[in-house]
Formats: sequence, C-alpha cells, structure tokens
Amino acid sequence: MQTSASYRIHSPLNLVSKTQSPASPSLADSKSITSTGVGHLQYRPDIDGLRAVAILMVVIYHAFPSLLTGGFIGVDVFFVISGFLISTIIYKQLTVDSFSFLQFYARRIKRIFPALFIVLLFCFAFGWFNLLADEFAQLGKHIAGGAGFVANLVLWSESGYFDNAADTKSLLHLWSLGIEEQFYFVWPIIIFLAWKKRVNLLKVGCFIGLVSFVANVYEVHRVANFTTAFYSPITRFWELMVGAILAYMMLNQKGLVDRYPGGAFKALHRLVGNNGISIVGVMCLLVGALLITKESAFPGFWALLPAMGAALLIVAGEGAWVNRMVLSNRLMVWIGLISFPLYLWHWPLLSFAHILQGQMPEAEIRILIVLASIALSTLTYYLLEKPIRANRFNKTKAIILVFLLMMVGYVGLNTYQRDGLTFRLAQVRFRLPPVLQTLAMKNPSASDTAIGPLKVDCTLPDAVKMKPEGAVCYTQEELQKPEILLWGDSYAGHLLAGYEERYGSQYQIMRVGHNGCPPILDMELPNRKNCTAGNADIVRRVLRDRPAKLVIAANWTDYDWRRVEGTLIQLQQSGFTSIDLIGPAPVWSDGLYKQLYLKYLSDRDPNIPYRMSFGFNKDKDFLGIDADMAKMAAKLKVHYLSIVNILCNADGCITRFGDTGDTLESYDAGHFTNMASRYVVSRFPGK
Repeated sequence: MQTSASYRIHSPLNLVSKTQSPASPSLADSKSITSTGVGHLQYRPDIDGLRAVAILMVVIYHAFPSLLTGGFIGVDVFFVISGFLISTIIYKQLTVDSFSFLQFYARRIKRIFPALFIVLLFCFAFGWFNLLADEFAQLGKHIAGGAGFVANLVLWSESGYFDNAADTKSLLHLWSLGIEEQFYFVWPIIIFLAWKKRVNLLKVGCFIGLVSFVANVYEVHRVANFTTAFYSPITRFWELMVGAILAYMMLNQKGLVDRYPGGAFKALHRLVGNNGISIVGVMCLLVGALLITKESAFPGFWALLPAMGAALLIVAGEGAWVNRMVLSNRLMVWIGLISFPLYLWHWPLLSFAHILQGQMPEAEIRILIVLASIALSTLTYYLLEKPIRANRFNKTKAIILVFLLMMVGYVGLNTYQRDGLTFRLAQVRFRLPPVLQTLAMKNPSASDTAIGPLKVDCTLPDAVKMKPEGAVCYTQEELQKPEILLWGDSYAGHLLAGYEERYGSQYQIMRVGHNGCPPILDMELPNRKNCTAGNADIVRRVLRDRPAKLVIAANWTDYDWRRVEGTLIQLQQSGFTSIDLIGPAPVWSDGLYKQLYLKYLSDRDPNIPYRMSFGFNKDKDFLGIDADMAKMAAKLKVHYLSIVNILCNADGCITRFGDTGDTLESYDAGHFTNMASRYVVSRFPGK
C-alpha cells in the first residue's frame, strides 16, 4: 500500500510512505525506523542494551536487594520496550495490508514458549525431589498459572496478610509475563479494528493509556490497594501503551511535525537535543532504581520514572552518545540478547536456594547462582531460543510448543489439586521419620483464628447491613456479659481460641482491629491507610464502653513496637487502665514445620524435638523485644503477659504438643494453632 502526503495526514495511522524518509532529522536517526522487510524493524543494538539495563537491575535487586532497592523497576522498562517493538511491527504490517493474527501469535509462541517450557519443567523436576508437600503444591499452582499466562492473577488472588513470603514463590516473577501476554491478547485486536474503522490510532492509544494510568494512580494513592495496582493488567497496561504510543509517534513523526510545528517532538529536541534526551532518560532510571523501595507507593506516580526513562532512551535514537557508547556496547548487547532466558532462570534458582536453607543464602552462594543463571541463559538462548526463532513459520512446530506448555501446565495444576503429591515423601531425598510425616498432615481447624462463625453486635448502627457473609449476631445473653476486647493484628486474633476457652463462660470475647494493623495510635503504614482511622475508632469505643479488659497484642517484630508506649499513656491519661499488654510470639524462619524438617536434615535425628532454638528468624528478635517490652510495661505500671516465658526456656521454644499437624505450636512462621493458643492463654497469670 503506497501512501501519499495527504494520506499521511488524514489516514487513521498516518504512516509515511516507504519511498520517503520517515524520520525528521531533528529527532531520531531514520535508520532506526526504516523497514527491512514487511513488518520488521532494522536492528537497533541500543535497544538490546536497554534490555540489558533492565535485566541487570532486576537480577541485582533479587540477589542483593540492599544494593539496588528499586531494581525491580527493570520490569517496567521491559514493558515499554515490548510495547514499542511489537506495536511498531503491527503498525507497519497494517500499512501494507500484511498483518495476520495467526502469524503474530505464532511469533509470540516461538519467542516465549521454548524457554518458558524448559524453565517450568526444570522447576517441576527440582520440586519433585526437594520440596515438601505444601511447597510443591504451591509450585504446581504457579506452574499452571505461568503456563496459562495468568500468573499475575493467581498471585493477586492469593495475596494477603497470611500469604507466603515472596522468597518462597519460585515463579513469582512470571507475573510480568502474564501482564504482557494479556496485553497482546487484546491490543492487536483493538489496533486492527480501529484501523479498519479508520479511527485515529494515536487517540485510541492515548485513551487506553490514560484510563490505565488513572486506574493505577487511584488504586495506589487513593485507596492504597497496592496489590491490585501491582498485579492487575488494567493498572499496568499504560506502561506498554507508552511504548505503543512512542512507536506510532516515531513512525509518524514527520506527519505530526507538519501538523503541529510547535509539537512536543520538535520542542524537546530543540531544547536538549538527542544527547540531552538520553541523559534525562538515564537520570530517570537512576533516580528510580536508587530512591524507590519495596515500601514505596508503587507503581503509582513512581512508575513514571522507569517508563519515561525507557521511552526517552528509545526516542534519543542509536546516534545519541549514551545509546552509542554504552547501550550499544557489545557486552551490553549480548546481555540484552539473553535477557529473556536470564529473567526466567535467575529467580527460581535464588528462590530454591532460599527454600532449601530456610533463609536467604549467603552472598557467595547468591553470586554463584547468578553466574549459573547466566550460563543456563546462554545455553537456552543459543541452543533453543535462537534456532527456533530463526526458522521460518511452521504451524506444526507452533502447535507442538502449545501442546507442551499445556501439558506442563496441566501437570502443575494436578500437583496443586493433589496437595503436592504427598506420596513423594517416600522418595530417597525425604525418607521422613513417621512423626515428621504425621506433623505434615494438615488439620483444617488448626489454623483457624476465629472460634466458630464470626460474631457481630447487631445492635450497632448499620451492623446488620454491613455484616460479613457467614457472620452471626451476638445473642442478648452474650451482650449482657462484660467485654474482653482483643485489640491488634492477626496475632491478637490467634489468641481467640485460648480466651474463649478460659474466659468465654464469663465474658464476651471480641476481637477488634484488622490484620496487618498494629494497635498503635497515629502509626501510618504506606500500604494500609485505614489503620490510623480504625485504631482511633477503637480507642473511642474503649473509652465509651469501658470493657472489663483491653488486651493489646500484635506481631511486634513487624513494627516499631516502642510506639505502643504513647498509646498506653494516652489510654491511661483518659482514665482507662484495665489493660493487658501481650509480648511477641516466637518467630520461625519460613515456618515452624519447615525448620523441623531442616533440623532433621541437619542431624538425621528421628526424634523430632518438642523444643528447639534451631530455626529462629534472625531478623526478628522476639526474645530481645520481649525483655524490653516487659521493662517498658513495668515503667508504665501496665500488666504485661510474656508469651516467651510460657513457651521458651534455655533449651529453646516449644515446637509441638503432639504428633499431628494441629498440635504444632505454629501453623506458619508465628501464628498459633488453636492448641497453642489454648495452652498459652491457660498459663497467663491472673483469674
């Protein structure tokens, strides 16, 4: 399809003719957007160099998070690059009427499926011989999610206060692949339909990008729903749209400059030039990588830094100094070429090492893992990915790749549905003693933090209308009893079983507060904006209703616990002194059962200990906090209840009360089972 000047102005795409130079000399080198065949771009080594920057940021962050706190923004750079390259190819094919959905998705299959299949197969094989049942079940679920390109949705659905640590999710990184492929399920269709209906593609792209960005900002900065903003395709598509919009503008820059002589392209170049544009892009990436942390309100406005940084480096063109001397460096280009398999390999290896050791591996081991990842990525690229991509389109090969990925996805789903294939425990690697096997058996009631259905005071305004599903109203008889309020996060909730058993016949036991919210006034948490208002409401209720006892408990190791002193003083100054302050519970690294298993592997002693200090989380000094909190309570004349004094002595802390899963002290890294809750509360001093 030939295009004329008038066609460039009035067509939906306004692409320039292949017979004319598509680049304005005021912006980018025309070679970067010159067609070398239908639907293909002339190779730009600096974009592979930009890929190298992105993957290096991600790998450094995962292996050494303290060195580059915002390294995870490398994924956002990948989004922009992907949106730019894929959209450019689609745009160019549309102008010559050669776009084919079949060939588009066949190329995606050839690009992604081979390396992904190998990595998923490796993870399954490794998990078979090395992971416990619950770990293997989780891996199976994530293999299925990764193979179906819905990993982001799976991780989104299971996120929450009781969610497993990210370090134990060996396929956590596949969330970004899910976002990207979901984008390519819908974006080509939108482009194609808009093209056929002669709708301006720039306006379509800007509209979609703006809606997605606004949704992202709303979720992060308005309602503080960081999990949704991070994993939802709706709040992430705008980053790929930045690349798609950039592709349109670079392919059509002459037409845009003709129509808008004072437009952004011309003004930007006049102001700083190509070198200046690339330097600004580098600064955006540096600032983001150094200032953003996992506690930042991300993505939100922060995500503009990597998105704009990547876009500016692409716009600057391969002739800009940074692009020419740094990004086009042969080493950077090579790293960029293996960036996709390196992204797939590095995180499972780091995660498996963490799982096997029950904690973050030593720095030396992490360095070796990174080197092993590079080696595996190189082999994957040269022996698998490159040969398959170099071959001409073959429907049979594409079908085979789809079938293989579907099969590994099915195997993962089956593993999840069958609770991690517990029969594997008889394999040589495990050979667990009988007690350790029975302790692995889950009792659904062992992890309950509520006794029976949730109870609500339906006499309160709007209580019936806002009553959670499954909740029941307190009876009039129960409402007549004096109250004991358990105020705190889920570590107050896990005491319910004990308080109900010991005091339920005399008192109405009610838990107030929310998971993840410490019982500390005026403590702002970046990802839980409702904690401050909720805690203020609880204190007003306490001062109004004057319960018989206010029990304050939390996972103190997760917060600046010393700030609870101000809350206690405020309650005392308001005339309320009937307070019990409960100290921290033991904290096990990666979970108590996992530590019992690792203890057995370390000494092969079949006598699984009832008490041990092995496996304490070194980053959570619950023993030191208990001693300091006791002193603070004594100073304030607040009644202090020490869990440590009940569960722990010089030989360690109690691990179990019997031989089954529901008799463990904790069903995860610190939350009590119901048996442990009853044991601890029954030994609290007092009536």
